[in-house]
Amino acid sequence: MNRIKVLELIDGGFLGGGQTNVLSIIKNLDKEKFDVTVAAGEGKFRNLVEEVTVPYFSFELPKVLRHKYLKHIQNLQNKENFDIIHTHGGVGGFYGRLLKKHNPHLKVVHSIHGIHYINKDKFFEKNISKSIEQYLVQFTDITICETKNDMQMAISNKIADPGKTVVINNGIDIDKFSRNSSNFELLAQLGLSTQNFIVGNVSRFDIQKNQKLIIQASYYLAKKFPEMKFVLVGDGKLFKQMKNYARDSHLEDVVIFTGEQENLVDFYSMFDVFVFPSLWEGMPYALLEAMASKLPIICSSIPNHLEIIKNNHSAFTINPYDMDELYKRIEVLYENPDLRKKLSENAFDDVQKFNEKDVVKKIEKIYMEVIQD
Repeated sequence: MNRIKVLELIDGGFLGGGQTNVLSIIKNLDKEKFDVTVAAGEGKFRNLVEEVTVPYFSFELPKVLRHKYLKHIQNLQNKENFDIIHTHGGVGGFYGRLLKKHNPHLKVVHSIHGIHYINKDKFFEKNISKSIEQYLVQFTDITICETKNDMQMAISNKIADPGKTVVINNGIDIDKFSRNSSNFELLAQLGLSTQNFIVGNVSRFDIQKNQKLIIQASYYLAKKFPEMKFVLVGDGKLFKQMKNYARDSHLEDVVIFTGEQENLVDFYSMFDVFVFPSLWEGMPYALLEAMASKLPIICSSIPNHLEIIKNNHSAFTINPYDMDELYKRIEVLYENPDLRKKLSENAFDDVQKFNEKDVVKKIEKIYMEVIQD
């Protein structure tokens, strides 16, 4: 039997949640059954894909349809004759499902990595995006949502067919994060020591990720607990703005901005508490990674987080608009090491069901179903 040829299509070459999902798939897909290829933009993502010895085709996919870019994907399809195209996110899903319009035999699996445009304030942009997604449903064999909440939202907004939509959670390499040990050299490079109590966050800098709340709480917490430091890992469009905000608040020695980092395991290993106050999410890898790293967690009480953690069991939840609540939760964990231990142990137990090998087996099953349909 010939191997099933699968193209994983995503727009960006950066390392976001969708790209992490693709990496998880290509690392764990049964190579005896599937012949997988990746198409995406240029960036660090390409290097990680090629480390797994998977072919990589570089494509620029602008958000506004340009037929010459669709033609590039059609040329690749003509050459490789893929059986399945697995599209990821809005832009990848846009081009990949238009490809099916002109190639009806091609099977399309589409993964929704959070319905982010629903949370945008711009009425025109939000409704144009939704209308396009609604049109593309007819060219989708199966839609994968990361959470039940996203599936309900997708169906209610008519951007997914109820009879052709499934929930498959994200998965991670749990062993990779659970085997962490403190990197003392990295601590020293950041001007920190084991005497510091470190509150950490790993996110891109964006309105959605809400790092400003952490900086606001740090102002008051550092006055009461001088040994407390805050390490914010990531980059993004609000990076400079948040760095300036911390500087203007005289927090240069309290809040440390690391920029984008690849050695995330080392950063998780130095945190005493992980804070994740997002305003909305798909199914964030950072939250799963913190759980696997055996960290006590404080996160926002948004629906998608509540499908991953249980309040007062595997994490503390907060109102992401309430700085005082975040302050109090960090203070409680600082003063109660036994409580930190209990939360982190429960989180580690709960994250076991998000093992990436088990998750990819569910995706393999979807691939087989659409081929046999």
